[in-house]
Amino acid sequence: MTSQLRKDFTRVLALMALLTCATGARADAVDGYSFVNAAQEITQLFWLADTADACGWASDEDAMRFKEFAVRFLSAHLSDMNRLALVSMINESGYQIQVKRAAQERAEQSCASSRWQTGWAAYKAAADQRDHDF
Repeated sequence: MTSQLRKDFTRVLALMALLTCATGARADAVDGYSFVNAAQEITQLFWLADTADACGWASDEDAMRFKEFAVRFLSAHLSDMNRLALVSMINESGYQIQVKRAAQERAEQSCASSRWQTGWAAYKAAADQRDHDF
């Protein structure tokens, strides 16, 4: 991903977070769903998208759209404070680069695993189906 594309993606994520905070079409915060839970889940979802991109199961654009959905979906289930913390973590310098690097370093093993390919297909289908809900 080019530096400019990465900056644009970061800006889009920040804007989405602000819009999510301002819209009424938001799910209620889920009791017991903490920032720690959301941080772990978003990292796993970003890793899965980056793995799909590295393995050729998805285009860079598809992976980015999936990440955008993941942020919207998780943000909809967090308190305002936890939502802001999540977006701040994602936009932190180096976070997305580190997740992508982890996916690329394990790409050889991950690409050979039907588990990850099947997982990507299932999560991507669910995200596509619910895209307009969040």
